[in-house]
Amino acid sequence: MNASAPLLRIRGLCVDFPRGGRVLHDVSLDAAEGEIVGLVGESGAGKTLATLSILGLAPAPGRIAGGKIFVGDQELTQLDEEALRPLRGRLAGFVFQDPSASLNPVRRIGSALIESAMRHSGLSRKQARKRAIEALRSVELPEPESALRAFPHQFSGGQRQRIMIALALINRPPLLIADEPTTALDAAVQSRVLDLLKRRARRHTLLMITHDLALAAGFCDRLYVMHGGRVVEHGPARELFSQPRHNYTRSLLDALPGRRTTAPMRSGRPQSREALAAVRGLTVRYRGAAQAAVENVDFAVHANETVCLVGESGSGKTTIARALAGVIRAAPDQLSFPALGDDPPSAAVRARHLQMVFQDPYSSLNPRWPVERIVAEPIRTHRLCSRPEQKARVAALLSRVGLDPRRMNRRPAAFSGGQRQRIALARALAMNPRLLLADEALSALDIRTQAQILALLRDIREERKLALLLITHDLSLASEVGDRVIVLRRGRIVEQGPASRVMNSPRHEYTRELLAAQARWRRGSPRQQGRRMYTPGL
Repeated sequence: MNASAPLLRIRGLCVDFPRGGRVLHDVSLDAAEGEIVGLVGESGAGKTLATLSILGLAPAPGRIAGGKIFVGDQELTQLDEEALRPLRGRLAGFVFQDPSASLNPVRRIGSALIESAMRHSGLSRKQARKRAIEALRSVELPEPESALRAFPHQFSGGQRQRIMIALALINRPPLLIADEPTTALDAAVQSRVLDLLKRRARRHTLLMITHDLALAAGFCDRLYVMHGGRVVEHGPARELFSQPRHNYTRSLLDALPGRRTTAPMRSGRPQSREALAAVRGLTVRYRGAAQAAVENVDFAVHANETVCLVGESGSGKTTIARALAGVIRAAPDQLSFPALGDDPPSAAVRARHLQMVFQDPYSSLNPRWPVERIVAEPIRTHRLCSRPEQKARVAALLSRVGLDPRRMNRRPAAFSGGQRQRIALARALAMNPRLLLADEALSALDIRTQAQILALLRDIREERKLALLLITHDLSLASEVGDRVIVLRRGRIVEQGPASRVMNSPRHEYTRELLAAQARWRRGSPRQQGRRMYTPGL
């Protein structure tokens, strides 16, 4: 790490919004050339706003009300939009959480890369094309020449994130800003993307935003902890992780899997031997696909039981959940619901007893509807109570998931990510389901919000004796909350069993690979916290 003056210097940064008042308070941080600096904190702490402000990208009507920002010798806060625009690609590259939202779906990959190189680096089209190929090759994307002609949907999630990194680096900026770059990726792909970022950081300054404190402590050189728009603590990553000084930092560490003090999610055993849902030889093949999305899958879910489906992207986890929910048609003999009465159950019965909670509460809630209408929709559709009773029922549901019923007239935009996921959970619980299907419902949440939602799910499961099928790529989470874990690869089950056995003594090589990939960049693994988990070479 270079001991000279920091490449990035932020001094006393303040950002105001007309209605919200001051949201960033006197934020200061440094990042040296070749250094990886992490910004950690829960949702709404100000991490993303602070980094967007570096190049004047704070969302309107926000404005910088004080402080200075330097990248190298260039002071940026005094520059207007016209002066900042040509500097953005040259001074800093951004890698965002969701490459699907950042890449234009109707634009070829090469078009975006070549245009950026021509605009910000002043290259000819021929030179820009050559640099685009070099950029894709540097992020280890297969067949970079062919990739230039492809569209985003033709790549996997991990490949799209590599393309985002290539786009961020094509103009060779000194500063790379990565905002939750691996949150939506499975353990194996996440490890490869982190390896790539680590290598690139040797020639750049990397500022990484993450809510995963264990990842930040294992990956970054130094950490800044943000809370309420302020930096509350900073220091060397290992020191801050092992000896936190601020109460808020300690609370983040206490919320990590393996350190949580709340009661475990596991039930110990299901309440009934009769299965709520049984999957027998499930096979799903999409039209035009050479390989089945799911092939010959067998398992069952019982009342008051948590079953975790884990595996890399494209392994068939979501396809199984969609088949159970009736979104994807499966052969009648491949799915049964013994505890629901009629077999097969009608669409109405299935909809009432099986509910889904999706990964992204931003897209699963209608942005134009108030919360009352969102939560009441299934109640109204299935005529579960009279219209005068609906409001009281919605209020009770919102209270149960920890939201103020007085805010039910507001739209989703008025709520944080964690609050929106609570709204989605209230909507799912409105039907009083027997089985809850949670598809990566916790992966986008910060560690404290995740712990709160887990505690809520545990309490509701015990109250209602419902079953939970949890789809997750977070093996630490599966280890903590699952009664049983099912490991999927390429549409097939490669291993299943009690969570403690699968995580501590994995029998399949693929399970061992997933556990090793997740453990690679993380400090404070379950093993370090006094709980044994498989680690290669131990």
